[in-house]
Amino acid sequence: MIDRLISGNTLSIRLSETVRDFAPISRADIARQLKISPSTIGRAVDRLIEKKVISEQGQNYGQQAGRPSKILRFNPDIASVLAVDLRLTQVYVAVSNLDGRVLYSSTEPLPREDPQSSIEALLKIIQRQVDALGDAPPLRGIVIGAPSIVDPDAGIVEWAPSLGWKNLPLGRIISSSFNLPVHIENDVNLAALGEYWKGVAQRASSMVFVSVGTGVGAGIVQKGELYYGATHAAGEVGYIITDLKTLHDEVGKMGNLEVRLGEEGTITRANLIAQRYPSSKLAELIKMNGTGVRAHEIFELYAQGDPAAHVIVNETVDLLTVVFTNISLMLDPEIMVLGGPSDWKWAMIVSAIQDRIGSSLLRPVNIVPSLLGRDAVIKGATYIAIRLAGILPK
Repeated sequence: MIDRLISGNTLSIRLSETVRDFAPISRADIARQLKISPSTIGRAVDRLIEKKVISEQGQNYGQQAGRPSKILRFNPDIASVLAVDLRLTQVYVAVSNLDGRVLYSSTEPLPREDPQSSIEALLKIIQRQVDALGDAPPLRGIVIGAPSIVDPDAGIVEWAPSLGWKNLPLGRIISSSFNLPVHIENDVNLAALGEYWKGVAQRASSMVFVSVGTGVGAGIVQKGELYYGATHAAGEVGYIITDLKTLHDEVGKMGNLEVRLGEEGTITRANLIAQRYPSSKLAELIKMNGTGVRAHEIFELYAQGDPAAHVIVNETVDLLTVVFTNISLMLDPEIMVLGGPSDWKWAMIVSAIQDRIGSSLLRPVNIVPSLLGRDAVIKGATYIAIRLAGILPK
């Protein structure tokens, strides 16, 4: 019955993903994993071999019974993907093969004078990367990670306050300019997929990635699939209520937690706390710079025992402990990952969060620092690329 419900293209996508993520693997293993008849899998495999999407390499002599089966591997160089990570004032662009190996990348400034200028600049940045493909496998798709609630089916950026984009049909704009399949996704969702595929959460049945940078967000992955929620807003942890006094506040561009924990919020807290500790090294640094401080500078001062830096880091750990405690209680994921584009000391913070939680929850929690760092979004974009219509040969 299930065989008749799967179109040829859908089966090719599922089969290609399975071979890519679990190779080396046999036809029989694929049939068992996808719960599809061996004959249907056999025909689909033959078609993909003919198109050079997958290949047969040797035999599996380790099986317990029957003749040795042919081993299948995925051909990651059948196509390339252009992935775009939109950040506050920069665009990180990378071209990779379908196994996530970055072939080349660049970081370019993104103007923020107005939405139209930033869109035009983005199109020019993408065009420069397309023109520079050189010997890379043929470009078959573009994936954009946006700091926004996104409707991935419609390709709409619903609200990206850092860019001033609201209800922007970015998918249509880019696809019409480059005549390629385009997928628009929330940047933290892509980072979650990256950690699930190539990072610290490989093969986890369920995982949550919490990203801290300009904003604060979370991506939820269950059995290799993103969980979006009813309105694509699942994981917007920047709006978690951490203080009952804020319950009646009007929701602004940034959530209650994000205002305190994001990049600008951390700088604001640092300035206020430096005023309370005028003789601290933090106060001296702010006075010397004349502006705010970077997160890595705060952590360096923390390691040196500076009291003002200790207050900031302790508050940060407290806020993140609230986030991870709530996530654990609501979703009970197998693993939770902390990371993001900012330059925080993730391993140290994870250890401190674990200490804060202690034994206060029903079950132990598994929190780990990100392995991929700034490349998580790019890996996630590559992971999801195969699902784009047209990314594989017809």
